[in-house]
Amino acid sequence: MALSDIEVSGEADFAARVHILPTGDRGNSEFAMPTFLLNLDVPLKEANLLKVQLEGGEDKSKDEETLGKDTARFGVEVREAYLDLVSLFENLKVLRLGLVPQPWQEAQYEDWEYRFLGRQGYVMTEKYKYLNYSDMGLSFMAELPKDLGEWAFSIMNGEGRNEEEVGPHKDFGLFVRFEGTEWSLSLNYLRGSYDNYSEEIGLKERAQGMVLYKLEDQWLAGLEYLYSQDPANVITTLKMADGVDVTGLAGQAVRGQGASLFTQFATGPKAQIMLRYDYLLPVMGDSSKNLNSVVGALSYQVTDDVRSALSIDHTTYGEDYGVGVRESSSFELAAQVLF
Repeated sequence: MALSDIEVSGEADFAARVHILPTGDRGNSEFAMPTFLLNLDVPLKEANLLKVQLEGGEDKSKDEETLGKDTARFGVEVREAYLDLVSLFENLKVLRLGLVPQPWQEAQYEDWEYRFLGRQGYVMTEKYKYLNYSDMGLSFMAELPKDLGEWAFSIMNGEGRNEEEVGPHKDFGLFVRFEGTEWSLSLNYLRGSYDNYSEEIGLKERAQGMVLYKLEDQWLAGLEYLYSQDPANVITTLKMADGVDVTGLAGQAVRGQGASLFTQFATGPKAQIMLRYDYLLPVMGDSSKNLNSVVGALSYQVTDDVRSALSIDHTTYGEDYGVGVRESSSFELAAQVLF
């Protein structure tokens, strides 16, 4: 293999945001680089493939905790690094080993085009921290019979890409996507356990389903459902579900559910409108802890490799959701550069 065989590609996203609510932040503005991706695709013998993806971005969690310390606000980490083995099998089957992406999110981002907006544009499980994008482990992927779609089975550490393996528990996941000419039905189930918790409390569970309709490049519409279960202490520690307050349930298992309804449709040869509504109930049975989020964007394909978007988002929180604001919203001017 020669160096010229290595495929290099990437993405750089830029954003300028102006806050509208809450009142204390009204008029505040910020410039950000939500994501920088660098992809290295290394073809190996017999059609095997090594892929590495580096991700850079601003880590705003460091603002208060590391103020004055020798830390960089902008960091680069390995987002994916895996080997695809296809030479061991016949037909379209792949064994993937290493730091592998979650099959559910990887499949979603094949159709969802607005991650470049930043966190407001992430898919539901990444936005609210219910799934890590990637983790150490392995996945086996194959096509369904009669070209009905695809499926994947995965075993992962469960801690995510930024944490070391601290115990014997693993996450087991099964993803299936049925595909027709213009529609698809995706199902995902993940089950694992958090270390240092009993079996009754430490269960980690995700059940998801999504129906998607896509008409070439003209129109896309989808509906996603999410069910979750986690210990309350983990939800607090990992700041899941946008920081919902579950301290009163410490030592208990918490079940949650949510839904996301979204659409993208072309309004011209280069313009597109996106609308999305998220509903999240992190604590089932407590309607005072609900979240409603609306995002809308008008995007324009400036060139084949440059895309711009003007977006607005608005989020409201239930009266007992947590300490802090009850609503927030902002305008954003974003750009995506592919290379």
